[in-house]
Amino acid sequence: MKNMETEFKWDANVPRAFARMRRAVEQAAGQASPRGAVQLAICDVYLDTPDSAFEKQQIAFRVRCCAGQWQATFKTRTEVKNGKAVRREETLELPGVKNLKEALSFLNQKKRWKNLPLQQLRPLFKLTNRRTVQLLSFPSLEAELAFDQCTLYVAGRKVQMKEIELELKKGKASALETLARQLTQQSGLSYMRVSKVKTACGLLKLWGEK
Repeated sequence: MKNMETEFKWDANVPRAFARMRRAVEQAAGQASPRGAVQLAICDVYLDTPDSAFEKQQIAFRVRCCAGQWQATFKTRTEVKNGKAVRREETLELPGVKNLKEALSFLNQKKRWKNLPLQQLRPLFKLTNRRTVQLLSFPSLEAELAFDQCTLYVAGRKVQMKEIELELKKGKASALETLARQLTQQSGLSYMRVSKVKTACGLLKLWGEK
């Protein structure tokens, strides 16, 4: 069975964006049970094969390190429309892995996963993220709200970005859409038009090897 991810994204590259969204959540929390915020340090390295197999299939493939745990994830690429992204997401745990070199070796030995080639993968770019996560529990849904402070490392340069994500964890997508509209109206923030990963891909084409 395919795992699908549904989320909304807001542009947080404006003054006081995080504070405005937190205030909007507080206003919406009359129907919710918000849980305490958790801070995470995340490092993502995006990969592809020498013949760009993932790019050709419109797939984003990464290895992530968070709290000393490593995993590989692929997502089908999709356009963000009115802040909403719906895509397939699959994750493979990498037990015993301690660094990127070991992650690449693990994948190389596995050879294939979900019909994707895993040998001779090469890094494209890196994203580091200081993420603050809060879980929201409503009668009709459970959602994860993430405040991301990212640095994109592309072709020897780096770019700062901020983004807010609201991901559906349990319930109907229609309930998430209703909540997203409410938070948008109360915060005054605009939906994100281009995700941080798509931004990095664009910069790689602009700055990478010609």
